[in-house]
Amino acid sequence: MNCMKVNNRTGRLILAVSFLLMSLFAEAHSGKARFHIIIDTDGAADDLRAICMLLSNREVETLAITTSEGALQPADAALKVTSLLHHFHHEGIPAGAGRALNIRPPAWRRQSEQISWGDTANVAVSGQTAVDLIIRTLEGEEEKVIFVCLGTLTNLSDALVAKPQLKDRIERVIWYNSSAKPLKGSNYDADRLSADKALASGIRVDIVSGEDRQEILIDGAYVDMISRAEHSAYAEKIAETHSSGVLQPVVSSRHMKMWDDLTAVYLFAPELFTSTDISRDVSAHSPVNPDAGEKAREMAVQILQGKPDSESRVFYGFPEDPGLYAADVAPVVKDLISRHGRSEWRAGALANELHGHLGIYAIIGVKMGIRAREFFNIGVDDIAVVSYAGLQQPVSCMNDGLQVSTGGTLGHGLISVAAGEAVRPEASFTFKDKTLRLKLKPLYARQIRKDVEDAIRRYGSLTEPYWQQIRTLALKYWGEFDRHEIFEMEYGADH
Repeated sequence: MNCMKVNNRTGRLILAVSFLLMSLFAEAHSGKARFHIIIDTDGAADDLRAICMLLSNREVETLAITTSEGALQPADAALKVTSLLHHFHHEGIPAGAGRALNIRPPAWRRQSEQISWGDTANVAVSGQTAVDLIIRTLEGEEEKVIFVCLGTLTNLSDALVAKPQLKDRIERVIWYNSSAKPLKGSNYDADRLSADKALASGIRVDIVSGEDRQEILIDGAYVDMISRAEHSAYAEKIAETHSSGVLQPVVSSRHMKMWDDLTAVYLFAPELFTSTDISRDVSAHSPVNPDAGEKAREMAVQILQGKPDSESRVFYGFPEDPGLYAADVAPVVKDLISRHGRSEWRAGALANELHGHLGIYAIIGVKMGIRAREFFNIGVDDIAVVSYAGLQQPVSCMNDGLQVSTGGTLGHGLISVAAGEAVRPEASFTFKDKTLRLKLKPLYARQIRKDVEDAIRRYGSLTEPYWQQIRTLALKYWGEFDRHEIFEMEYGADH
């Protein structure tokens, strides 16, 4: 009888998870993020996995990342976080270091120091402290925030001491700790005083643990699963760091488990966890059984792959079959997607259909808008745009590319064209209280002008051969111009 109950429960779990996976990643939605989060990390390998998962998915809006002491010193962890954000071109997500605890370093500190999160040689960590960043983020965010804690609760506790009223801005805390009852483990033991304060604050705290019920291996098979996630730079980063260097022997020895990365799985799929109330505001959550553990690994890969329809309201995904495109476009479809990604391809195809022809400045506008969204790591319809491209062709054609790539259309009232300004291929993008200004570098602007002038001399203005040459040039620039290289960037955020 008991066995039958367990089997039925397992069957229901599998059906529920299957439905969850289909509904979570297959249904179109508004495009707005469901989860607005602050991440706190101590810089360990499992934190790297968790952060990559959370950054990869449009369901999540990462508002800030702070660092606390544990696997690394806070300043060292902040440098790694900043290098990771630059690696993904998410420079608009602020990072701040917490206070040092001067505790005894854990046994895995040397290992953590050797993991490459990104190129640290050319990045600088913001001087903003973790506490100031948490306070500023909570005060400036309209939605309630989920605090995802992958280390100690030091920074959260310090922020609540500084401004107790901010607890009303926090929806809940998702905190990984290896044991919830009894409360023990490295994330708790490193700063028990702060943890006890946070747990007694009245904020809902979900303690996620993978050790007291089921241990979920990070082994070679799992790394292979991640490496096969399609078109995900975030999956590539995890696979790269875990299949070579200091982490490779740890993975091969089957010592590494899903630890802090379970917080991301729990955020998306709480159904995979069993819950136990510890107090009125605190509960513990662990994977239900071995089946749930395997589903947790599958869910991690699904999170990394994101939603194929996250930018679409009509299509599921976006057509990539070259046979569906015009004769001169078909040969370059795969190459353009490989070079610049699906988001730029989708926006470029739609912008030029809207524009009425393959246009050079429409492509520049697409690349500019995608770069701005990438900077803030946000979806469509989330950003206000001011264009300096004017209202006269050819530069004004950039406005069409800007609208499609950002979702900031005239209908949404999120784009305006600056009046009384010199016309130039430039735009500013404001997300919350942060503004990024992008301008086409003079080298590329001169090249476009020269090539267009040559086309006019050869074919005359607005003739059919002229438009065919413009189309050829647009395809050429689309392929050759890298959005990470062609713009001057000015970031006006005060952070």
